[in-house]
Amino acid sequence: MNYNTEQRKLIEEYLKSNQNKFVNVEEILEYMKNNNQKVGETTIYRYLKTLEENENLRTEIREHTKYYQYISNECLNHFHLKCKKCGKTIHLDCEDFEEVNEHIQKEHKFKLDHNTIIYGLCEKCEVSK
Repeated sequence: MNYNTEQRKLIEEYLKSNQNKFVNVEEILEYMKNNNQKVGETTIYRYLKTLEENENLRTEIREHTKYYQYISNECLNHFHLKCKKCGKTIHLDCEDFEEVNEHIQKEHKFKLDHNTIIYGLCEKCEVSK
């Protein structure tokens, strides 16, 4: 049974307001504390798991810590670029990349999903190297 509690609303609000970056449970706990919400880590992890199962979260592990990024429905239909230095995410609505995806499917028998992230350096970080 899923309850749509105030805590879940606040967690989702935080994730949505930070959807251009990855956040960890510690950051969510701090946000909840700042909004006078007492919530345990278990509750947060349980809700994050639900969002992940519903394909509303993308995850990555850095230095033994799991990070989460909210995926809005429109993000399920395009690819993303992510800067390895600053963490900026760029939404890639590009017909040219769809051709690359088709090439990969046809020539390499491998289908990319639209949650695929391509890592590199954004223009700002490339210039400041």
